[in-house]
Amino acid sequence: MTDSVRGCAHIGILLPELETAAGLFRERLGLEVRGPFEEPELGLRILWVSAGDTTLELVAPAREDSRAAAAIARGEAGVHHVALAVEGLDELLGALAAVGVPLRDATPRAGAHGTRVAFLDPAASGGALIELVEDAHG
Repeated sequence: MTDSVRGCAHIGILLPELETAAGLFRERLGLEVRGPFEEPELGLRILWVSAGDTTLELVAPAREDSRAAAAIARGEAGVHHVALAVEGLDELLGALAAVGVPLRDATPRAGAHGTRVAFLDPAASGGALIELVEDAHG
């Protein structure tokens, strides 16, 4: 299983809006900020921030019925998840399930920018939400 994980894909931060954070990261900290990108099928607006070798994914709801809006309503704004870049997502999920790792997503689903993603249940890591991201473009 360890051969599947290639590194940290990004750290996801859930926000009610993006403009304030974009100003901080771009104008005050001088970091590269890309976006916002609309993900209509996910109901999201996303900014990508490059900070050295680390990428931050700033996520805000684009619709009131999105998962992001529901999470913010539950008080879950702030650092939301750590995403690991993986290869062979389907096989990895099967192997994790086979050894009893609790999964939120037993099968991959569509993610931002054409990726395939799956989330582990936070119980698997002692409380942190972990996203597994497979780049569909290689």
